[in-house]
Formats: sequence, C-alpha cells, structure tokens
Amino acid sequence: MKLFVTTFDLRPEAVRALAARDCDGIELRAETATVPIDLAAIRAATSKSLLLTYRGTRVTDARIAGAIQAGIDLVDVEWHGDVDMDMVVTRYRQRVVLSHHDYERVPDDLETLIDAMLARGCAETKLAVTPRSFADNERLMAALKSRPGLSLFGMGERGLYSRILAPFFGSRLTFVTPDEESLAAPGQLALDRALTIYLDRRLPDNPRVFAIAGNPAGHSLSPSIHNPLFRQRGVAAAYTIASIERLDEITGAFLRGEPCGLSITAPFKEDAYRFALASGADVRPNARAAEAVNTLVNTPRGIVADNTDVDGFLALLPPAIERAAVIGAGGTARAAIAALRSRGIAFDVFNRSPRSILGRATRPLSEIAGDLLIDTLPDSARVPLPAGIPVIAAAYDRGGRQLLDQQAKRQNVLFLEALS
Repeated sequence: MKLFVTTFDLRPEAVRALAARDCDGIELRAETATVPIDLAAIRAATSKSLLLTYRGTRVTDARIAGAIQAGIDLVDVEWHGDVDMDMVVTRYRQRVVLSHHDYERVPDDLETLIDAMLARGCAETKLAVTPRSFADNERLMAALKSRPGLSLFGMGERGLYSRILAPFFGSRLTFVTPDEESLAAPGQLALDRALTIYLDRRLPDNPRVFAIAGNPAGHSLSPSIHNPLFRQRGVAAAYTIASIERLDEITGAFLRGEPCGLSITAPFKEDAYRFALASGADVRPNARAAEAVNTLVNTPRGIVADNTDVDGFLALLPPAIERAAVIGAGGTARAAIAALRSRGIAFDVFNRSPRSILGRATRPLSEIAGDLLIDTLPDSARVPLPAGIPVIAAAYDRGGRQLLDQQAKRQNVLFLEALS
C-alpha cells in the first residue's frame, strides 16, 4: 500500500514541508484554488509521488497534458463512463487514477462498476463510497479481496471499518489528512493516526480481523493501540472500527469469524453480555461480576466473553481509598463497581436519573462525594465535579486514555486466543 497525504495548500513550500513527513506521496487538491497553480515549482519541491486532483470537475485533455509536462506523476480522472472520458483515459492511462466517489451510498451496481473501471487499464483504479451499514462494509471487503489492483474503501463514520482494513487486504492507495483539522473527505484518518496503524506499511498477508463496535465509535483510539501490539507480537492480525446502529448488525459476522474479536464500547456492553449468555459463551468472572462485556473473542474452542475494563480500573485504583463515587450508570460504571467490590472498597453511584445498577440504587449528581471519583460518563455528558478529589475518567478528553491503555493490555492477550 502507498500512503498519500491530501492537501489543499498548493504553495511549493507547504508541499515541501508535508513531503518531509513519513508518507509515500501527496495528493494535490486543486479544485478550490483561487490563484494559478505553479505545478513545476511544486514538482521541484519534492521527489515524492504527486497526484493532481480536481474533485467534482471534469479533467480536460489539456489539463492532463500540462500536468504531465510539469512532471506530475498522476492525475485523478473521475469515472463518467462516456466516450469523451474514454478517449482521455485511453490516451493517458499510464498516468491516470481512474476514480469514482459516491457520498451517499454504496452503488447497487458496485461490482459491475469496478469491473468496467478496471478494464480501462489505468495506472490506478480507485472507488470511495459511503456504507450505511456493516453489511455494506462486508460487501466492499468482498469486492476488494476478489479484485487485485484496486483501491477501494468506505467514507464517513460507518465506512471506517473498510477504510482502515482496506490496506491490509490489498488496497493499493490510502489517503490521509495532515492533521485532524484538515479533513478532506468524510472519515479520513490523520497521518499520525494512520502511521500508528500501518507502521512501516509492510502489512501481514490475509490477517485475522478484530474491531471495536460502538455507536458512535469513530473517535476510538483502539486501532492505534491494538495494531502496534499485534505487530510487536508478530501475529497476522488487523484491528479496525465498526460504528454500528445495533449490536446485532455485527454478531452474525462475528459468529462466522470475521471479525473474530470485538472490543465492545457504549452503548452495547450490556447487550454484549446478553449475547454472550445466549450464545453459550465462556463468560469470564469479570464479565459476570459486571453483568457487562467489553470483549468478545471467537476462538477455536468457542466464544469467550470478558470485561477488561475491570482490569483497567483495578490497575488505576490508588491505595487507601475508603469510599469511591461512581458517576454514571452504564456499562463502564458496571466495570468500576466490579473492580471496587473486588478490592472491598465502599462506593455510591451517582446518575442524572434514578435507576438501579448491580443491586445499587443511584443517587443524584448534586450529592457527589467520596475519596475517589470514577467518572464513567462519555465526552458528551460532562458534569461539574467536586474539586480537590482524585479522578479516574473514562472519556478521552478527561484523562480516559489511561483506562483505555490499561484495559487494552489484557484485551489484546484475550484476542490471541482466536489465533491459537
């Protein structure tokens, strides 16, 4: 696979700075340019591959010829399937990335469309479409696996599953953004994030697939943790994101073995526990104590269900705590309660609305008190907390990366059971 960084900043000095980063090429997005583009100066700024794109406009014969004369390696030509386009593509096919974008859906005639585009024999053939379900992503992956020489991936939150996985299964080109603030396409990864997932771009052949399942899950940092751990352990595995509406969107595929392991995040941890019980899984003690599952693994010996959030909380609990305050009453709160009970630490649970969780009635948020605050609320549900009290938080923007790292250590070991 080749990693291209997309940029709208076409100043030669900006291209030079971007080329100094770890990437294989740069996609020059020229459709919004308001001043003449000096392609020769851009070419002189780097020896890395350059792909010129005018997204949303028809690329003329003269524009392609001018780019080639300036030394640009590749020019993106959007598929239209008409005679005029065919003439242009035929003349310059060795320098053309023939592309198709659908920002609404996965086309009904996807496979026919792919075959027609591949038949043009261009330097690269690329399709970026928009999955609306997990099944759409499965369809994209099946098409990619059966057609060598293709770049194919999903866009948007729901398309992250195939976008991240595609390079592991032969997709030739991957497009990333320089940083989180410079998004050029829906669901595009930032370069630094992509580098932690793909490392040196020497990816394992036919890896087993693992994913985080949640709604939403696009913000998850888990691919940046588990993919490096798999590489360090020398196992042929790939980890991606499945942002789904309901857990049952993915359980059928899980039972078939791809993905063979799932990290479960909000709001599905209690659903995953019920699924594990109904499936006759080996439900491990932490999951039973929490009545919630954050790890499902389809092993040769059957399904394993566990809750490594409990391990994460146990690793982070400070000594000499007499009474803790658990804030929130979802699946992560259940893991916190299980950890506190394991250590014999007294606790109260505080929540916006009254409910019962693991036999404990919640108290109002206005009454929060304790020697330790365990904040299990998501990023979108921040509440004022008493000052001067230690906090363990689950949300990334409030320090939750520590909990994520701790729970992932044991989770990744559990995933290895699928490979043995």
